Amino acid sequence: MPADAPETRRKDLVELSVERVGARGDGIAFYQGKPVFLPFTLPGDRVLARLGQSRGGGREGRIVEGLAFGTGRTAPPCSHFGVCGGCTLQHLEEATYRAVKLGALSAALERVDIDPGVVRPLRVVPPGRRRVRLRLARPHDPRLPLRIGFRERYRHAVVDLTECLVMERQLFAVSQALRELAGHILLPGGNAEVTLTRTDSGIDLLIEAAERPELGALEALARFAEECDLARVVWLAPGDEVPVVERRPVRVLLSGIAVPFPPGAFLQASQSAETILIEEVLSGVGPRRPVVDLFAGLGPFSFALAQGGLVHAVEGEMRATIALARAAADQANVTVEQRDLAREPPSAEELARYAAAVFNPPRTGAIKVAEALAVSRLGTVVAISCNPATFARDAAKLIAGGYRLEQVTPVDQFVWTSHLEVAAVFRR
Repeated sequence: MPADAPETRRKDLVELSVERVGARGDGIAFYQGKPVFLPFTLPGDRVLARLGQSRGGGREGRIVEGLAFGTGRTAPPCSHFGVCGGCTLQHLEEATYRAVKLGALSAALERVDIDPGVVRPLRVVPPGRRRVRLRLARPHDPRLPLRIGFRERYRHAVVDLTECLVMERQLFAVSQALRELAGHILLPGGNAEVTLTRTDSGIDLLIEAAERPELGALEALARFAEECDLARVVWLAPGDEVPVVERRPVRVLLSGIAVPFPPGAFLQASQSAETILIEEVLSGVGPRRPVVDLFAGLGPFSFALAQGGLVHAVEGEMRATIALARAAADQANVTVEQRDLAREPPSAEELARYAAAVFNPPRTGAIKVAEALAVSRLGTVVAISCNPATFARDAAKLIAGGYRLEQVTPVDQFVWTSHLEVAAVFRR
């Protein structure tokens, strides 16, 4: 359990008892009737803490001293645990961990009067993200080390990673090499966001910074791409995208179809989780065709479903739609449409053309799409979501429209974090 320096003034401290773990993975205690969020704790912990900034109707808490410890704790496997904000649940033993994950989903369903009895057992995938976003920083002081890693929990400071158990090994190796590169591509005091994605063409590197790269930085990046065998490097500055180097076309294989991968495009973080989600979609839809795939992205569900019949893929982001359309050009069973579904959900007349629908919205959910589906005559809807709270809200709309929530399959794609993916099947 993390703690402040021993010289901390105790008169500023409060004694708190953790009652539960919240949806964002923090232990929740109460002070003067309001929640205090305490990272890296679990129910039964009693701590001395300093109250911090306001958040979520309560306050953040900074632990100074642990007084007692609850049950269900285990030794975290990563040396950065307790500081790094990347993993918040490594301290939970397996049964407690599963209970916390499922508890957050059940609580979200119960808030909208949905019986959590439809939730199936948690499907856990092995740690191994093929897509990761990190912070790269070069301090003003040349005596200080260059850093790459995740931010501290609720702080901007970068935790310099010397190990990471959730990244694929290839990505971690490149991240370590990037630390040394920072001195050649960033000015003193500069920083950048770095996205590493392992595609079927190799690793794709996207750098987002406040300024365009100088010539020396471009030359250093080109050498770096060669040394690390990167497929592509792109530098993104406000209003400007600089294609630094593309050593080979960047593609991802989805159900055997090669799909161009735009810089920074969405891809399920874990390939194992993507496989499970495709299985759930195929099982939920069954033989019903044609299918409309809403928020289709690059088409992982579209191309899988197309092996059994006609699929219409709808995506709002322009470059993803173009990539999907190019891949589908010689696929007789897939048609593609670009459409902002948040502003223009499908009408009942449009939905009447299909036998089933799949939707996989961003974390904000798809309230307008759910409302449109609720008044449609579709017999089957399969929903994929990375946010139990917005999923529950959208599910309530579907149920109010006459659907029955048949099952919810939770998929632990982001191992050791509070995030949870769900796949749900609705029937009329």
